[in-house]
Amino acid sequence: MKTWRNCLAILTLLGATAPAIAADNVILTIDQESAQHHFTLQQLAALPQTTITTATPWTTGQHRYQGVAIDTLLQRLNLSPQVLKVHALNDFWARVPTSVARQYRAILATHVDGQPMSRRNKGPLWVIFPLSEHPELNQEKYHNYMVWQVRTIKAE
Repeated sequence: MKTWRNCLAILTLLGATAPAIAADNVILTIDQESAQHHFTLQQLAALPQTTITTATPWTTGQHRYQGVAIDTLLQRLNLSPQVLKVHALNDFWARVPTSVARQYRAILATHVDGQPMSRRNKGPLWVIFPLSEHPELNQEKYHNYMVWQVRTIKAE
């Protein structure tokens, strides 16, 4: 009986710590010439958050996206690159002009409609532009900037 209680205690302990361990995993690396900056979901969440409510070509209706503004992240790292080469988990990448990301206040979304974004729903990070607020962005050129399942960003 004591062995059963010990096993239950261990399983309970592991279950209680599993989310903390997963939350500590690096989900974003920002590469610059001289350094790499690694971020966990918790570290990104600790930065000032921004929301964008918009429709996208890949979703039905409008959704509320929350995350850190790309401009905020660059300011925190004291970076001012011309271009951000954004890489996804599936090796897709796009070169996003920093001026465009700043002008339209693009974000690295971590949540959609109040829920954390999973890989299945384009997470854990998705570059979101406010397409509904700025109809001029609703074209393929800008759609390509909206990389989902972001893993790394190279500051060029």
